Amino acid sequence: MAIVRLRSSDLKQALETGAFSLHYQPQVEIKTGKLAGVEAFVRWPHAVYGMIGPSDIIPVVDKAGLHVEFDRWVIGAICRQATKWRADGVAVPIVAANIWSETLRRPDALRLIDAVAETGVDPRTIELECPRGSTVDPDLTKTLVAIQALGVRLASEEYATGARPRWILKFDTLKVPYPISRDHIANADAIVAVVAEARRIGARVVAYSVESAEQ
Repeated sequence: MAIVRLRSSDLKQALETGAFSLHYQPQVEIKTGKLAGVEAFVRWPHAVYGMIGPSDIIPVVDKAGLHVEFDRWVIGAICRQATKWRADGVAVPIVAANIWSETLRRPDALRLIDAVAETGVDPRTIELECPRGSTVDPDLTKTLVAIQALGVRLASEEYATGARPRWILKFDTLKVPYPISRDHIANADAIVAVVAEARRIGARVVAYSVESAEQ
C-alpha cells in the first residue's frame, strides 16, 4: 500500500481547479426499500497516489486551515448535482454532506450556503450534518439556526453518542453512527433512545452502514 504524502498547496490547487469528486452513499427507507436520500463523500483522483479518500484528505484540510474553502466547494457541488438530478428526472429527496465547525465560526458563515440560491435548488433537499459539539456552543448554534431558517435541513449524531446537546435546534435527522449500528445488540439502548427522540421531535433516523436484515 502506498504511503500518501499530501501537501497543503496540492489541496489548495485541487480546490481551485475542481479536481475533487463526490461519491454518494444511498440512504434507503427500511419499510419500503425506496431511496430516501444520499450522502456525499469526497474523493480525490490524484495523479500520483490514485483515488484518495477522506481519511487522507481531512488531516490536510485541518493542517492547511482550508475548512471554509473545502466546505464551500462541497456544498456547491452537492447543490449542482441535486439540480442536475432533478432536471434529469431523478428523484433524490435529500442530498447530505458534513460541514466543519471552523466554517461555522466565521462571521460570514452563511455564505456557506450561497450555492443554494445560486443554483436554485430547493433548500429542503439539502441537509448538513452538524459537527460534534456544535450544538452546545452558543455561537455555532446561532449560525445553525440561521441556516435552518433559510430552509436547509440539519442532522446530528450527538444524541446517539450519549451527549445531551441543548435542543434549541429541531433537527431534521438524527443519526446512528457506524460503531453503534455495527454493534447494534450491545448498543440497543442507545439506538432505541435515538428513535424515541426522533419520534418526539418529528425527525427521521439514519443509521450508517446497515448491512443485514437483523441490524
